[in-house]
Amino acid sequence: MDRSLHRPCEHFASHPRFDAPASQEEPIEITPGVWWVGVRLVKDHFQCHTYFIANGSDGVLIDPGSPLTIEGTLAKLRTITDLGAIRWLVCHHSDPDICAALPRLGDVLTHPDVHVVTEWRASALIRHYGHRFSTYLVEQHNWCLPLQEDRRLEFQLTPYLHFPGAMVSFDTFSRTLFSSDLFGGFVPDSSVLESADAAYIIENARPFHQHYMPSRELLSAGLARIRCRWPRIARIAPQHGHIVAASIVDEVFSALGAMDCGVYCLADADMDLKRLLRISEARRRLNDVLVHQSSPVGMVRAIGNILESSGQATECELAVELPGDGWTTWCADSAQPQRREPHADWHQICLLGQPAMVLAIRGNGSEQQFDPDMARMLQEFAESMRPWVDHLLDEQRHAHEMAALNTAALCDPLTGLANRRALDGVKLPPSYSLIELDLDHFKLVNDSFGHDAGDRVLKQVARVLRESVREQDQTFRLGGEEFLVLLPEADQATALMVAERIRLSIHQLDLVGEAPEGRLTVSLGVSTKSVQLSSDFSHQMELADQALYTAKGDGRDRVRAADVLSLSSH
Repeated sequence: MDRSLHRPCEHFASHPRFDAPASQEEPIEITPGVWWVGVRLVKDHFQCHTYFIANGSDGVLIDPGSPLTIEGTLAKLRTITDLGAIRWLVCHHSDPDICAALPRLGDVLTHPDVHVVTEWRASALIRHYGHRFSTYLVEQHNWCLPLQEDRRLEFQLTPYLHFPGAMVSFDTFSRTLFSSDLFGGFVPDSSVLESADAAYIIENARPFHQHYMPSRELLSAGLARIRCRWPRIARIAPQHGHIVAASIVDEVFSALGAMDCGVYCLADADMDLKRLLRISEARRRLNDVLVHQSSPVGMVRAIGNILESSGQATECELAVELPGDGWTTWCADSAQPQRREPHADWHQICLLGQPAMVLAIRGNGSEQQFDPDMARMLQEFAESMRPWVDHLLDEQRHAHEMAALNTAALCDPLTGLANRRALDGVKLPPSYSLIELDLDHFKLVNDSFGHDAGDRVLKQVARVLRESVREQDQTFRLGGEEFLVLLPEADQATALMVAERIRLSIHQLDLVGEAPEGRLTVSLGVSTKSVQLSSDFSHQMELADQALYTAKGDGRDRVRAADVLSLSSH
């Protein structure tokens, strides 16, 4: 083997940063008998390290890796040892960057007694990778793995950093701490493997721990356990980041124990503590709103006020895609929800699952991008609003049930038009016109073609009415073949024009096989109440009825108006 790549520990201590060779093919001996056999992934700031302890036929592979790295790791191992000498596979937790390569190792490792070394909680998950190896549970062996020549690996549980059963390993021979995620960091330069520069180590460990570790209290407790058990650590070999040289171990321990965690979320997050405190305060206030505010509009207003006080937004709206109703949006300036989608140009926080839900936030007008940490906090808060959405759905279902009952009471089931009971409840405007119409000789349709044909004709007439009237007009089926149109704020000329349009449209219906000669005619009577008239609705109905019978008496298929009785015939 080419020994030119051997870098003893003393070499690291004399250089703030060790620039490892760029080749993916060569392992690096970080201390006698302990090798780095990882793979540097191009343009990846989340480098994952794998280590190998050469120990005769008791070789130990630490945090084996994933399908992205295992072939490179195997190539390095073959230059160091026979793969049949690898007996122990230490997995500090169950994540795929550590364990996903286990099935591949099952294909190539030839030792007859290979074991996965881990803790029981991790083992319960690691088995799902489908590997073939036996399991060595460290808690059943006094947290120790004896190796050859009085060498041993000792283990320490570090709960919740970042996994409930997370642990670290300590090689008693080289005094190397294999620290898993602890002391890990993002890697701005993958050529830097080990560093004796404490500031550099902490600079890159800070965003990693602030993202991964749940709290400073848990982190400090875990570090204290490690320090108490192994006071003399020669180097720290984490799964991510950089190997920590012996000269800075104490300094890095101290700095890491004082680090605030569970706050920053990304490697490029800034260190503005005031900004983070504002986000924390906003989260507290939002949770209070969720507990105490039941009104959707009140909730939206409260959220908007909280975000405005944080300097991130001027207003917000909440949109839910309700089944049967489509998008329904609540905003601060409207007491009633609006049937529309949320503003597309606002910052949108979308929730997974059904029904679809969006918290849309209007920025403060500056060019500054919406704070990503605030956005993540709002995402978590929005997820906690799911029970409130379920309550909305319950209310919506109740509203639909009530609407269905109202529809059954006020709607003609055959034509879908409003019925006479609905007409009794209409709020009349100061002026309006009525068009009363009756189908000519409709009895012949039922007598000659049957009542089913008659029903089909009535449905077509109802369609004509809906298509012929104005948007604000209301149509009613009074019974049988008699219909009524109420035209708010329409004078007599407008009503006559609409009535004529109805007459012509019905005359043009193709009713072959459903009406005599395939045609149908209609007679219509119009009455108009102006603002100046004091007559009531029943009187206007009588006038329209008189005009209708005048149209019938004049030969049918024509429009007549009360009072003026002007002719509009075919």
